[in-house]
Amino acid sequence: MRKRNKTKKNVYSCIEESRRGEYNPINHIKRWGRNIKHCYQRIKYGYCDRDVWSIDWWFLSIVPNMLEDLRETTHGYPGELMNSSSQDLSEEEQEKADEAGMQKWRDTLSEMIFLFREALDDTCTRENPYEEEHRKAQEVFDKKYGIFGEGLFTKEDKAEEKKTGTHRMYMLSDVPEYKDISDKYHEEWSKIQSYQAECKERG
Repeated sequence: MRKRNKTKKNVYSCIEESRRGEYNPINHIKRWGRNIKHCYQRIKYGYCDRDVWSIDWWFLSIVPNMLEDLRETTHGYPGELMNSSSQDLSEEEQEKADEAGMQKWRDTLSEMIFLFREALDDTCTRENPYEEEHRKAQEVFDKKYGIFGEGLFTKEDKAEEKKTGTHRMYMLSDVPEYKDISDKYHEEWSKIQSYQAECKERG
């Protein structure tokens, strides 16, 4: 099972990398053309087309890194965290109040970093305990019946497809022997999605 690190910096680069084992000279040149364009856009506008196409992923990848850098380099804290009666404090008391305000600000930033990282699949610490079992079941299903379950098509399905122009897809849960693992996996997946949405909202 893939181990995730909630504290790691997640990279969201504007550089599009080549796929492993694939080298096509024309695609290579086109990809570099896009990379130059995206780098230029980042420099000029602060974002590029790749960021626009996936704003949510960009936000949850980049903002926690920015907040982490802010936490490490901050030399002040928001006025809302200041003690309202700080004007009446002695110099020593003011220093202690400032230290408390700074610590509260760093703690707030730490919580935001944690919450935003939890909201992203790549850095979320919660894992689906049925992920591996579900993946193996899906592999067996694909080999047996095809990616879209073509091997399960009935004459009625084919007739309906011809008549309506729609395409029936069979999923893992449509086969009794895989239904249990499919249901468990999706139930857990739904819980994780709710948890991540709550983290994003709180963050």
